[in-house]
Amino acid sequence: TPPESDFFIPQVKLHDGDGMKRKRVLVLCTGGTLTMAPDPEKGGSLSPVQGALTEFMKKSMLELQNEKMPDVVVHEYTPLLDSSDMGPPDWSLLAKDIKANYLYFDGFVVLMGTDTMAYTAT
Repeated sequence: TPPESDFFIPQVKLHDGDGMKRKRVLVLCTGGTLTMAPDPEKGGSLSPVQGALTEFMKKSMLELQNEKMPDVVVHEYTPLLDSSDMGPPDWSLLAKDIKANYLYFDGFVVLMGTDTMAYTAT
């Protein structure tokens, strides 16, 4: 018999052949530093580049490919916005997108610049 610490509810081992699917996480990216990459159109200077975050996560975050990790879906808004350029209509769009996807994902991550993060969170 396995040690009692392996059990959450007596005699029901956690995730032992229970058919649990991978968790799903939706990443909503509005812009900010995490989207910066060398932009060839601007002489290689750093600027928001559409798709840079998605590409980075696919190529450099290989741990996300592990079957024990959540399935991560990234949505980058177009255009990418500096958070100081965001306002109530943009914050409302984030809320609507989370609401529309609420039953399809186990978690949500909103990536943005820090200038108006406190306003967005309220």
